[in-house]
Formats: sequence, structure tokens, C-alpha cells
Amino acid sequence: MIQLDALTRICEHILSCDTPDIPLAGATVIVRLSLEDLEAGTGHAMIDGLSTPISICTARRMAADGGIIPMVLGSDSEILDWGREKRLFTKAQRRALCERDGGCAACGAVVGITKAHHIKWWARHHGTTDLVNGVLLCETCHHQIHDNGWDIRIVGVGTDATVWFIPPAHVDRHRTPRLGGRRRFDYTPAA
Repeated sequence: MIQLDALTRICEHILSCDTPDIPLAGATVIVRLSLEDLEAGTGHAMIDGLSTPISICTARRMAADGGIIPMVLGSDSEILDWGREKRLFTKAQRRALCERDGGCAACGAVVGITKAHHIKWWARHHGTTDLVNGVLLCETCHHQIHDNGWDIRIVGVGTDATVWFIPPAHVDRHRTPRLGGRRRFDYTPAA
């Protein structure tokens, strides 16, 4: 099964090289920094997938050598909810899911090996291609969720939403929700 998954990923990569509709094809580096730090030229930035911060000067040099894709939260400049009009998630939607989930929302695997997954299946259950119905999952977690009957809930709106995984009763008889996505690293329970 692992070899088949690897072959599938290689084929998907090869096919995506000339296809403009495949989200985040090629090398995409997401650098996070505040507008205040960027304008002041002080502080630090973080690169997704790395734990060591970089200086604002380094982030500026990187931006000079590549394209800049600003993530303006709450912006209406890109359509993030397509309903049933489109089946595949767009680049803009995938970027927003990357911002919200930070990689595989279940296990934390890096963004590069994830796919945008419809929570309510597009074909079988007429799910929509919207952020509230999308989640980034690696191939392994995708199979585990489908094969074992896990539920996924998105609470909130846009990139500020929170992803929750609800285990099946045979895993947790109380079906206690488990925090997923980027928020699981930021979450501190109320005292």
C-alpha cells in the first residue's frame, strides 16, 4: 500500500507540472510575519515547516527573489467559496487551508504532502467546494478517516476557523472531539 501511495504521489506531481489548476504546484514557500514587523524592518518571520525563525531582512531578500502572495485575511479579492460550481479546490482555497491547517490537520505532516479533502464528499453527499467543507490531509490520514468512520467539524469562519476530529465510538465511546490543524499548537485550555 505504501508503494502504491508513493507511486500515486509521483504521478500526481508529474501530471501537475504543466497543469495550472493544481494548487501550489512547484516550490512554494510560505513565510509568516506581521505587517508591523515588515514595515519596521525588525522582528522575525517563520517559514512553514521550519522551527527556526528568520530575520525580517532575510524575508525581504526572499521576497525580492520570488513572487509575493499576500495573505490578507478577510479579503474579498479571491473567491474562497465555490459551492457546487467547482469540484477541485483552487490555489486560493488551498492557500487559505494551508494558513488554517498548517499541513495535515490530523497528524501535522508538512503541507507539501497534503491534499485538500472535502469533509462532506463532493460526489456522494453533494458537498461544496468551500473552506468550511475543506481540510488538508495527508494520504494516510485521509484513508484512516474514511476507513474508520471519523467525523470532521469546522468551527468558525475562514482561516480563523478551528478543525475538530470526532473519533468513532469504537475509538472513544464518548466521541470526544480532538483539536486539529494549526490551532492544536496554539491551544491553551481555559483555567
